[in-house]
Amino acid sequence: MRIKLLRLTFLIFQTFCISTFVAKGQDTIQYSFSFNYYKDLSDTFNGGTLLSGEFTLSKSWYGVGISFGHFQSHSATTYQIVIEEDNQTFDVPFDELAIMKTGSILGLITPIQKSWLQFDILFGLVLSKSENLCFKSISYTYDLDDKILTSVEKDYQLVERTHFGYQTGVNVTFYASKKIGLQLNARIQDLSNGGTFFFVGTGLCFRL
Repeated sequence: MRIKLLRLTFLIFQTFCISTFVAKGQDTIQYSFSFNYYKDLSDTFNGGTLLSGEFTLSKSWYGVGISFGHFQSHSATTYQIVIEEDNQTFDVPFDELAIMKTGSILGLITPIQKSWLQFDILFGLVLSKSENLCFKSISYTYDLDDKILTSVEKDYQLVERTHFGYQTGVNVTFYASKKIGLQLNARIQDLSNGGTFFFVGTGLCFRL
């Protein structure tokens, strides 16, 4: 529900910006590269972080770009073992890990473009491949005399998936100089095979 509401908000905001912008851009092609660090606020892989590089070509108020990124998520929780015969409980910790490589093709519209500020609306296609090490089951032995667990074995399952879908988002870049700027980013990705993400991040943008 939260992702759907955020997606709707983005679409309304983008429609408003496109319908009202009167930006005057230059006719020369501009090249830029940005390197960003994102936090995932969705619960697809219980959060995580994304390191992404993005290269764009823009002319006047529109442009195209490509991006590549590496996502990683690590979560730790506990599994409770209940020994009813002795009225004992044991908490066994276990970890889950997700790694994903992602790439995207972007189109962008720039409704605001000034010497110190640039605002971009982005949309495009995303292809990702994920590997998720999931906790599957646990087996154990218990000593009734000593009232201790004598052995614990955890069983994990490696789940590999390919995700394809679309993304939409915004970049806000503040330029401290003509060539280097601080960038704030947001991305919503709606992908197949359970791949819905909401990334919020920041990084540096370089005009080439």
